[in-house]
Amino acid sequence: MEQVFKALGHPARRELLDLLRRRDGRTLSELDAHLVMTRFGTMKHLRILEAADLVVTRRAGREKRHYLNAVPIRLIHDRWISKYSEPWASALGELKQLEAPAMSNLQHVYEVFIRATPERIWEAITDGSLTRRYFYGTQVKSDWKVDSPILYDYPDGRVAAEGKILEVDPPRRLVHTFSATWDEEVTPDLPHTVVWTIEPKGPACRVSCEHYGFAGDTATWRSITGGLSLILNGMKTLLETGEPLAVER
Repeated sequence: MEQVFKALGHPARRELLDLLRRRDGRTLSELDAHLVMTRFGTMKHLRILEAADLVVTRRAGREKRHYLNAVPIRLIHDRWISKYSEPWASALGELKQLEAPAMSNLQHVYEVFIRATPERIWEAITDGSLTRRYFYGTQVKSDWKVDSPILYDYPDGRVAAEGKILEVDPPRRLVHTFSATWDEEVTPDLPHTVVWTIEPKGPACRVSCEHYGFAGDTATWRSITGGLSLILNGMKTLLETGEPLAVER
């Protein structure tokens, strides 16, 4: 948490996050063009943001693209905003605006570090009794075989989302399509692809959730970018404490 606060302490780094919030998936050259500093300076600030997990990178051919990761900001908000006075709440409220990056033609990426084994995290992703405690009350269902269906449904039987399993490699990687059906606004949207990756890092694991193939600035895109950080933070809290994330609504 201290590393995140330090990373946010420099105006150039906050400007880089703002640039990614407005348009995710930019290259170093695209970001550097907006800053009054050397390319080396921009690289240095990006490395600090990456070390704080506020920015994640993905290769696209020969290009390296940068994506805003709002999960650490959401963790700050959830941990501190209800415990401190109005000045703190106001400042953190401004940071929370970073949770909704602008539409990227490539993908949307969120990451979180969870102090749990890969097997336990895989269970949290694939066991409906666990997803209902952090995934907006929905229970995931599938036989976890390639080409099989995957469903997220509510306790009353309504289907919140559905898709098809494309790749299964427990406990490391899961790929499936995702078609939102939780309300009339998202139902017309085309399906996109979700990639879950679990990577051991000492006593913890880095868990990434990547969303590919949005057909423009859709209702599903807006819902995913607004709510995915809450899902990952909810998984983290559940696995590390045994209790679901308490969220004020």
